[in-house]
Amino acid sequence: MDIKDAIKIVYAWYGPKGPIWNTELPNILSFANVGEEVRTSSHNFWCDELWIKIFRHKKENYLLYPNSETTEDDIFIYPFSLMWRIHFQNYFFGNTGILEYGHVSPHIIHQVRAHKGFFLIDLSVEAFVQDDQLLAMHTYFNEIHGLPLNKIIYLTGCMNAQEIYDEFCARRMIPNRPDQRMNVISYPSSQNVYARQLAQYELSEPDFQPEYVPEKLFLCWNRRFRPHRTELALALDKAGLVDRSYYSLNDKDPEHPAMKFKNTIDLFNNPLLELKPEDANNLLSKVPLIIDNHTNIVQMCEDKEMLARNYYKNSLVSIVTETNYHLPEVTLTEKSFKPAKEKHPFIIVGSKNSLNSMKKLGYKTFSDFWDESYDDIADPKLRMKAIVDVCKVIGSWSEPQIVEFRQKVKPILEHNFNMLRTSPSEWVSEQISNTVRKNLS
Repeated sequence: MDIKDAIKIVYAWYGPKGPIWNTELPNILSFANVGEEVRTSSHNFWCDELWIKIFRHKKENYLLYPNSETTEDDIFIYPFSLMWRIHFQNYFFGNTGILEYGHVSPHIIHQVRAHKGFFLIDLSVEAFVQDDQLLAMHTYFNEIHGLPLNKIIYLTGCMNAQEIYDEFCARRMIPNRPDQRMNVISYPSSQNVYARQLAQYELSEPDFQPEYVPEKLFLCWNRRFRPHRTELALALDKAGLVDRSYYSLNDKDPEHPAMKFKNTIDLFNNPLLELKPEDANNLLSKVPLIIDNHTNIVQMCEDKEMLARNYYKNSLVSIVTETNYHLPEVTLTEKSFKPAKEKHPFIIVGSKNSLNSMKKLGYKTFSDFWDESYDDIADPKLRMKAIVDVCKVIGSWSEPQIVEFRQKVKPILEHNFNMLRTSPSEWVSEQISNTVRKNLS
């Protein structure tokens, strides 16, 4: 592709290691991080990962470019990487939003409004597509800044984002016109973390031994409190399955120590589970449940040192308690991809169609071995009951049944491990390119 036809990825500030994100003015830590052989102890300043993860690997489509050189003839994307620790709507509030806070040049805003520029908003580590969040973006870009919404590309970790966004527009009677609707793209960025690990660090491959009978039944990691995590733990403990598993469960929230696990218990929320006060007391007598002593969140999420590998090796099935459960927005965080990295079968305790979203990404699931119809159930109470019933069935397997399962499941685990090597950045990059070209045609 000729350089003049490439989509330019525009940044205001650069260093030897790459561009500094456009989200805010750089400071001394930002410059230090993009300087030659310089490191900071802060995780809040970095070269922009959008360029590194997505665009740099498609140089036939994209060109790194300074914002001072863009003209009305340039096709360009001006990207913003958002932080999940900042309240989402604060980025899109009145006249103090992301364009103002990032000190975006007026000529860039004009070229997005009137010519061939696009703003790309990335918060793909979260699934923020609720009504108030979408409305904040519409109001900020369209009503306050007069930008046609087809010039906004939103990368989100919500795997059914287009469906959610279409329903939002239908309910609010937003016309299906280019100037009235944003471009929404689902990006499973957590899969990309592990794909990069496998490619760059040459991590050793798990040695799955079909004849081995693990000591533990389930592996279930839980850090933050969520109602569905509490409900599941109570139901599985009532069935005697927690004691047979690797199960983590805090007695107090790691980020809000005043929040106690006992205060998250609601025995009457789901009558289908038939929970009683003695069930709560039994579980409370066991917390905190600790699998390991690791507390660094980056280490827990990425596990580049593979410190968790033995727990996968010595358990039969992962129970993945995803971030979203009661909400319709499907999240696939690092929790859902870890089992693929470790060649481990999994059950996802998440929103409806979580398994279906994994299958759309190319992964295989386990309907040949247990009932996965829970993934189709909209009612959260019925879905939880169905998940607990599946766990009980697995808990009833004899040793010969476990060996037979491990022999038959191995091809699926090999497929999922190899699938994880495929970076989603490849096809997300193509989607972004196609979106830009379509909206300029």
